[in-house]
Amino acid sequence: MTPLALEPLSLPLSGLQLIEASAGTGKTYTLAALYVRLVLGHPPDGGQLGPGLFPPQILVMTFTEAATAELRERIRERLAQAALFFQSTRPDLADDFLLSLGRQIDSGQWPLCAWRLDMAAQWMDDAAIFTIHGWSSRMLKTHAFDSASLFTQDRVPDSDRLKLIATQDYWRQWFYALDAASVGALKAIGETPQALLEKLQARWRLADRAPQAEPVVPETPDVLVARWTLWQQQRQPLEDRARQGWTAAMAQTVADAAAARLIKGYRADWLDGWVSQMAEWQRGADIKAETLARFSRATLVSKGWVAAANWPALADIEA
Repeated sequence: MTPLALEPLSLPLSGLQLIEASAGTGKTYTLAALYVRLVLGHPPDGGQLGPGLFPPQILVMTFTEAATAELRERIRERLAQAALFFQSTRPDLADDFLLSLGRQIDSGQWPLCAWRLDMAAQWMDDAAIFTIHGWSSRMLKTHAFDSASLFTQDRVPDSDRLKLIATQDYWRQWFYALDAASVGALKAIGETPQALLEKLQARWRLADRAPQAEPVVPETPDVLVARWTLWQQQRQPLEDRARQGWTAAMAQTVADAAAARLIKGYRADWLDGWVSQMAEWQRGADIKAETLARFSRATLVSKGWVAAANWPALADIEA
């Protein structure tokens, strides 16, 4: 689709029109010009004027309160300038837009145009210029019965605290009910309410960028706990066998291979720390999955130690 040059005087005032512009290119000027045309009921083809609209009937939305105040004042000034131009009292205020607009309107209609523009300028205190959240709040109050909402509502500028409170309530609901053996099921999801909130924030941001057409029914924690418990039952015998196979002799064999530079990327100081963690794990302590994976058969073979494939203990760790 080829973009067209923006012409405020001929841009259609109905349907969907997209104006793409960067900072400082005259967006506010263009909006004010379109506002003048809407007040006058000026058609794109420059024909007979329509009934026109007044400020309460023209919805303008911005992102910030500051932009709302600035836009309201700029439009008011533009309407007042246009009114003086059509009154023929201040032709010096006319720019190219007003001169072209005046040429398209019969001089007999200029007094009516001046009256409409002056009325609109005086009516700008009631103009429907809002932030998106301000307009939404106004609509909820206006249609409180239809939307089943309160007549008086306060906008929360920062929802982070509310999100944390909701997450804490949810966390307590599910985590407090778990026994000690099941806590590990949800540990990776959210060991604390704050950790859970951080994971949720990432998913919320993703949903905002790419909302799904159909809502996804999430799995509740009890489903995850049941699945984790089954996995633990299947994993425990394998882990017990792997612990039995990781002996001091096996650890020394790996250390000797690393010292002989048969294992790429395993520095001596790193290896000492990993082996210490493996010794604790062999005695029953927990261990990070990535640490355990460093001593699996597949990892060691991929690092260049081909003989690792011959050690059953390393195969048990991989399992």
